[in-house]
Amino acid sequence: MTYKHPKGFVINDADYGSIFIGEDDKVDRTRQIEIHSASDACIKLFKDGGFEIQSQATSDTADNILSQSPHGLNIKSTGDGIHLDAGNGEITLKARSIRFESSGSDQNFVIRSKANIDIDATDTLRLTGSVVAAGARTRMLLRSPGPIYINSDTGVSIVEPKISLCPANLLSFVQTLATNVFGF
Repeated sequence: MTYKHPKGFVINDADYGSIFIGEDDKVDRTRQIEIHSASDACIKLFKDGGFEIQSQATSDTADNILSQSPHGLNIKSTGDGIHLDAGNGEITLKARSIRFESSGSDQNFVIRSKANIDIDATDTLRLTGSVVAAGARTRMLLRSPGPIYINSDTGVSIVEPKISLCPANLLSFVQTLATNVFGF
């Protein structure tokens, strides 16, 4: 059944769903087109150019975005970014190769965890940077069943401030570095 709504048209079938065409300005964001299934999953297209896709919690299977294109799937945002929130769930990335890149020269790549972070490489784990720092708030352990090698072109300094292994000027440098790089 199709009928004229005061601000547009509604096509409705009780068994299959509804299509609304017209502006709905009774909400924060003016909707122009809205498609509902009988289960009330919906797609909304807004006057400002945005969209919303919403499923219902009654579904017994996961929601999917599938692309079978040989060129892949692109998700791009030119706005404030892309925000993923799995609530209490888990986010899993699986691919032949995974790359993260921070494109701004003044932007950092930050990983924060309220629990442990495990990095497990089957082969080589490589960390490279102008300054590479590893810090621990309580203790640090380096362990290898094989030998541990330290290779430096200018020398190796071990700073232990409780005994006299460290000259005062080196201790000051290390403390400044710990404050500026590690934040503690």
